[in-house]
Amino acid sequence: MKHCAIGILIGLFAFSEVYCQSLTDEQVNFLKSSSGAIYLDSLQEQPDWSFLLPHVKDKNLILIGESNHGSKEIFELRNSLIAYLHQKTGTKTILFESGIGELIAADMNRDDLTPFQMTDGLFGGWRTKEFVELMSYVKSHSISIAGFDVQRTGLTFNPVLMNVVQRCKLDTMSSYDLETRYRLVARELTNRKAIYDSLRSITETLILDYQKVKTALSPFITEDAPRDLLLINSTLENRITYLSYMLQFLKDKDWNRRWAARDSAMAKNVEWLIEREFKEGPVIIIGHNYHIGKYNENEKVMGELLAPGYGNDMYSIGIFAGSGSFNDNSGGVVKMVPPDSAGLDIKHIISQLDGEVNFLDIPEKFSKGSDWLVQEIIINDTFIDLENSNKMVLSKTFDGLILLKRVSPATVD
Repeated sequence: MKHCAIGILIGLFAFSEVYCQSLTDEQVNFLKSSSGAIYLDSLQEQPDWSFLLPHVKDKNLILIGESNHGSKEIFELRNSLIAYLHQKTGTKTILFESGIGELIAADMNRDDLTPFQMTDGLFGGWRTKEFVELMSYVKSHSISIAGFDVQRTGLTFNPVLMNVVQRCKLDTMSSYDLETRYRLVARELTNRKAIYDSLRSITETLILDYQKVKTALSPFITEDAPRDLLLINSTLENRITYLSYMLQFLKDKDWNRRWAARDSAMAKNVEWLIEREFKEGPVIIIGHNYHIGKYNENEKVMGELLAPGYGNDMYSIGIFAGSGSFNDNSGGVVKMVPPDSAGLDIKHIISQLDGEVNFLDIPEKFSKGSDWLVQEIIINDTFIDLENSNKMVLSKTFDGLILLKRVSPATVD
């Protein structure tokens, strides 16, 4: 895989003197002694992940986040880390924050697909040059991939479903237009003007029709059933889950319940994929910092739901940047705000690091120099919770941090 240092390193970013004074001498000393430079400067061609390896080499579940879904340097850096983990730990599986049904074709038909085509089922913001490069590595090294999101992220599931319907000789009248109807109903359910009573009947009918196909497929879902059958069955269940909680949301307008339902479904998908389909670890999980975090004060998140079951076998890495810009979920460019002078900002921390990209393992024991890790710290330019919070306690949320000086928008392919 080609790793472009130029893309990751865009030059030194200097904060003003007033921001640097936010850190105490003890905090600066802690950063100097405890962090490791993945990229020290723009002259370094290859990243140095050796500082990170001891912390993840024995983990079976490695979660790698991102502060937004559209930063080129974060994508490139993570591609490099994935390749490194594959080579050093034997990682053979990557799970993406994308629809569980939408990545079936990319995994099962990789020999017949180009790396570009393999991105079709990914979340829209990830259909970029950087993810094409990742899929090229996945394809050339026979790494298994799957989605764990309950939300649909493309149109690649229907051909897979139709193939199985024909293969298993299921009732085509019950299944041929399911995904088309789903697209229309899902669009209405997410419409801000949608009314519960007007959508209840059509949504409940669609749920019943998905259940009919799932029931018809059930005789073929055995212990030794092909992977595509098992994944299709799980996708049908996810369709039912999504339609159910979105219909409930129309009724009660409870945003917290809606978001919790999504993360609960994603955690369930991850557990099923690991325990049933990808038993040989370690497994890498790619998603937003919000989902892969092990704690959230105001929301129920996927990482928090996974943590009790995996314990010390799980390592969650949050990724943050100090400056620059990125693509939002709609493709618009967002410029990051300056460091916040109201308190200690993670950008103050990033400004004091020696390298352009740094890794920090969060220690189990804390001192005056590392006390900021157990206190609320300001973090802007990212989604933290539905209350629009801009503070979090990093030691509760992540096991390690990757901190970049600067990012830029991802390259839409």
